[in-house]
Amino acid sequence: MVSSTSPKGTSLLLKVYKQFASPKWDLPYILCLLVLETVLSLAIVKYVSYTEIDWEAYMQEVSMWQDGELDYTKIYGGTGPLVYPAGFLYMYAFFKWLTGGGTNVLLGQYLFCGLYVLNQAVVLSICNMIARNLVESQWAKSKSKESGKTSLKLCNVIWSWRVAMGMMCLSKRIHSIFVLRLFNDGPCMLFFYISCLLFAKTFWRTGCAVFSLAVSIKMNVLLFAPGLLLLLLQSSENIAETVICLGICAGIQLILGAPFLLSYPVSYIRKAFEFDRVFFYKWTVNWKVSVCVCFI
Repeated sequence: MVSSTSPKGTSLLLKVYKQFASPKWDLPYILCLLVLETVLSLAIVKYVSYTEIDWEAYMQEVSMWQDGELDYTKIYGGTGPLVYPAGFLYMYAFFKWLTGGGTNVLLGQYLFCGLYVLNQAVVLSICNMIARNLVESQWAKSKSKESGKTSLKLCNVIWSWRVAMGMMCLSKRIHSIFVLRLFNDGPCMLFFYISCLLFAKTFWRTGCAVFSLAVSIKMNVLLFAPGLLLLLLQSSENIAETVICLGICAGIQLILGAPFLLSYPVSYIRKAFEFDRVFFYKWTVNWKVSVCVCFI
């Protein structure tokens, strides 16, 4: 037997469901996730043991450079030779200064907690922008914009993305990279995601500058360069704008790498941008668990 109040209750829930899917709740939702991320990250630092992998090697490499060594083939740490561009040295020299010569690892972890939360803020903003663009696109294509069915469908799109955004905040791997390992992948991808957000807002020149900063920390970001070039060509009214953007990317690399390029150019290019590097698949934690979430 169905209660007579059941339809009213269902109607109320549906109304709340639709109400909280409106754009005015996007920012509060993201802020709630970021607060939870901050608490979770601090809890991980406090209760999960730090594992030393690359931090000491980073500090050793920075120290050799600060001692005056400019030949990249002679800069190395406990894990091997330096294979990152100059931006990496500048950034981790700053981290070294903040952490008392690299000895205060706990402070470094708290620093990376901040970088992690900032990274998530940028990524969540990008996801929210995509969700809203999808809704606007489907709304424009709808023949019956006043249809309750259409409205519910669009609300489902927003909530599907919000659920996915919440799941992103539970990534064990990303928390590990930032707050337990202090890898340079974290700051590198933070700059890359900021550039993506700038590109989405059509700030192409500024985005290219930030993209180049990401490359200067770890050359892996160059894997995104072909896609960026395609976007620049598609968005520019003339080839000159594309050339300017590419010039910004190249100019930043030249400025940051100038001390090394003027002293040992071949050494710097060969080690910082090791294009002849060969990767062998032996084991990985990145593909240990693969989850695919599809939105239809």
